[in-house]
Amino acid sequence: MSSTPAASTIDQIVLEKGWATPEQVRAAKKYQAQRKAAGDDVSLSQAFVALGILTEVQVRRAIGGRKAPAPPSTAPHPLADAIKGYRIVDLLGSGGMGDVYLARQISLDRNVAIKILPPHFATNEEFIERFVKEARAAGKLNHENIVAGVDVGESNGRFFYVMEYVEGPTIRQLLKKEGPLEEKRALDIVRQVCRGLKHAHRLGLIHRDIKPGNLMINDEGVAKICDFGLARRVHSAAEDAPGQVQSSPAYTAPEICRGMKDIDHRADMYSLGITLYEMFTGERPFHADSSSRLFVKHATVIPSSPQEIRPDLSAASANLVLRLLKKDPKNRFETYDQLIESIDAAVK
Repeated sequence: MSSTPAASTIDQIVLEKGWATPEQVRAAKKYQAQRKAAGDDVSLSQAFVALGILTEVQVRRAIGGRKAPAPPSTAPHPLADAIKGYRIVDLLGSGGMGDVYLARQISLDRNVAIKILPPHFATNEEFIERFVKEARAAGKLNHENIVAGVDVGESNGRFFYVMEYVEGPTIRQLLKKEGPLEEKRALDIVRQVCRGLKHAHRLGLIHRDIKPGNLMINDEGVAKICDFGLARRVHSAAEDAPGQVQSSPAYTAPEICRGMKDIDHRADMYSLGITLYEMFTGERPFHADSSSRLFVKHATVIPSSPQEIRPDLSAASANLVLRLLKKDPKNRFETYDQLIESIDAAVK
């Protein structure tokens, strides 16, 4: 493995990206100390990989800030035949819940996206049972603004979730390439996302990880919500054990940060508010050097108006964002219809 940054750097990076929980970082450091006591010079990066907390790809991205180079087009991917019925072609992206690959569904001869869960999730039978159950529920979602679920299961000891493959960038990629989005364009994207979330909520599902990296725009300009296979039923969020499915720290609603049990669709509204703030300004309202400090800010700090960063933003759009970011869910919007009405009013 290539040389790694100081331990304090790598653990801060993975916490900031939401690739590991504080508990997992502590476990990796404990493993590192145990190996060193036994005479092995193990880096923290190697400890993360050895415990299955991070993949080699995530470590290289954390170290170099970039995705690992793709293998030559003439060579099959190392995981090409890992999932029965699918031919893995290339890596699309990485996250705390696993790597996402471009694959070919052999039976229908079409491209799909496959998320393969990391090994440390595959050892928890309770998590796997709930993951499969909720992925199947998400597969029943049928809406143009939601990436369709195709398949879920286990193959060769690897648990996976197969999704519709979307040609187009994520909002994260758009922001990196273009910077803050034009106001009406950002509102149009968020309106589409609201329609998808409304459909899911009607069927009893909340997403719990709305963020720019989980929102895509296809070639026709249609917004698509990704990763609904990792969603939870309304009010079931409190059943998660530490280190299992959870929101990305930078976008986590205050009620989740406080450990409240009754989590509903308004948690997704908060995450959407952080996302819209970023779409308008190119920045998030809260920054910290660890997940725990970010959670404190989400729970206690009143965000500044996006107009302070972008003075040309309309008051209606700024107020819309600030309402989505209210600490008390009751002070946000009660329904997605109300939220969509507010978006329509801001566009006028």
